Amino acid sequence: MSPRPDHLQALPIERGESVRERIAALEVHSPREIDQRLSELGYRGQQEARRAAAVLAYRHVRRLRRIHLEGIAPEYGVRENCLFLGPTGSGKTFLVELLFREILGVPTVIVDATQFSETGYVGDDVTTMLSRLYEAAGGDVAWAACGAICMDEFDKLATSRSDARFAGQQTTKDVSGFGVQRSLLNLLSAPRADFPPDFGFTSRTPPMPLELSAVTFIACGAFSGLKVTAEELGGQKERLGFGREARKRDEAIAERVSDDQIEQTTAFARYGFIPELIGRFSRIVSFAPLDATTLGSILEENVLRGYQREFAHEGLNLEVTPEVREWVVTRALKRETGARGLRAALVPQLERAAYDHFGKPEVSTVRLALDGDQVRVVTG
Repeated sequence: MSPRPDHLQALPIERGESVRERIAALEVHSPREIDQRLSELGYRGQQEARRAAAVLAYRHVRRLRRIHLEGIAPEYGVRENCLFLGPTGSGKTFLVELLFREILGVPTVIVDATQFSETGYVGDDVTTMLSRLYEAAGGDVAWAACGAICMDEFDKLATSRSDARFAGQQTTKDVSGFGVQRSLLNLLSAPRADFPPDFGFTSRTPPMPLELSAVTFIACGAFSGLKVTAEELGGQKERLGFGREARKRDEAIAERVSDDQIEQTTAFARYGFIPELIGRFSRIVSFAPLDATTLGSILEENVLRGYQREFAHEGLNLEVTPEVREWVVTRALKRETGARGLRAALVPQLERAAYDHFGKPEVSTVRLALDGDQVRVVTG
């Protein structure tokens, strides 16, 4: 995984080009080739997850070709809904962006689940996800029906009935959770749905129908605390009162939920989800916390290169010693926020260097070196 690049934007759509022509122009890569493209685009780690995601992307293209080029009608009730589950900063949404927006080149939107509320209340209705997909497709509803929707922060829809503990926050309560979950039930299984093309801002624009049989829906969430809940359900029931054994919980933010644990629908129900909603996902993919080696590779190939380019535009050569790189990775691991922790540890040091030396032509080299446990800036 690596931080999200700025160049990933919606691909331009040629006016007058039919959906059939667009799909015929899509390159069909094998899952192995898709995985290789991910590496070329800077994605690191998550071998198991990216293998599953590469197959998901391949099946998306093949499904589009069967429907629009081969004339094979989609199977009723068969939808490709996938849940990416793993700690923050492990590369879930970035993987979706690379696969569907960059490699496949289909309309792709990533929305925040926390903005949704039950219909009739303040907040966005879940059908506005389709409005965003329609917008990403340039206002072409047929092309929008070939795209992908990623709902980020999906775990924040856990309801107030949840008795799971959120690592670091103590609660997973969300007063609108059940209403939004019920709305998603139909959206994840219906062959088509109506959406407001103007995002519901006016009542004069009639809703438009969107075919959903070929839309890939992906939900992403950290599900912090789910591992503890699954372990409790998998063990013996606790006794109450006298004779109850005290048990210490070692809760961490960055933990990997095992395949056996994600199969426990009861654990998701206790976490605060309607079992039927979890059942709508044909595949649940678990992401692992990024290790030091992977974080070091991301720091070297993605994070530092971007900052070195910025310093080069100022006429400065940015050098970061191996000791500082190791220090940054160690701090990121301690934060348990994955690749995001790399920038959090590095940016304050770079800000000092930028404050002191940007706009000074007499300085040619800025070096970050480690002095004890502190990073200092050396110029040359």
